[in-house]
Amino acid sequence: MLPDEICNAKQLRHLIGCFKWPFRVENLTNLQTLNYIVVDDRMEFNPSWDLINLHELCVIFNGERKGFTLDSIGRLRNLRTLYLQITNPAWNPTLQPLSHCQHLLQLKLHGVIEKLPTEMHEFLPNLKYLSLYGSKMEEDPMPSLEKLPKLTILDLNEFNVNKFACTAGGFPQLEILILSDCDVGELQVDEGGMPLLRGLYIDYDVSIPERLWSIPVPKNWDLADDDEWPY
Repeated sequence: MLPDEICNAKQLRHLIGCFKWPFRVENLTNLQTLNYIVVDDRMEFNPSWDLINLHELCVIFNGERKGFTLDSIGRLRNLRTLYLQITNPAWNPTLQPLSHCQHLLQLKLHGVIEKLPTEMHEFLPNLKYLSLYGSKMEEDPMPSLEKLPKLTILDLNEFNVNKFACTAGGFPQLEILILSDCDVGELQVDEGGMPLLRGLYIDYDVSIPERLWSIPVPKNWDLADDDEWPY
């Protein structure tokens, strides 16, 4: 809960700390950063239209999020960076509401994700940075991700699949690929796939195409400042 003096700070631009939802936001019309909010399973996160200038949002959902949707977040039309963490069982919300956030450039989804939508490139056409963590997915996510037209950095953690397969023409703008704690036997990249790749990090023994052997480990690859994210 926020003190009244903060809720009434009409010129406040950045609010960084750990805050429990709900709290008053009707005066925070100039707020650009809200990092981070904790929402328990008895509460609905329903930000109002007053947060019209919000650029960066981090939300941690505790407990079972049955019926959880992204509809309310989709109303934040100026959002550029979004981090969602679901601390309990698998969730599979549609990402379609995020299609209203046309300025969204960075997205982190941390939780047990059941399946990625095949229409991600339609929902998130301007996305440049994507981090998926803790998913334990057993299905190759590449068919959904390789169509993202502007994706520059992809960070995948804790996937358990036989093979990541990128087709010819897949990931046309990808420059950095990070595979951490992924139990994957092979990274298959067809000729013409990932044509701009210049940084590759893999911490497991994964078979990769010969043309990727010389690609170095990336430096300073994360567009977001990880020190600002609650892990």
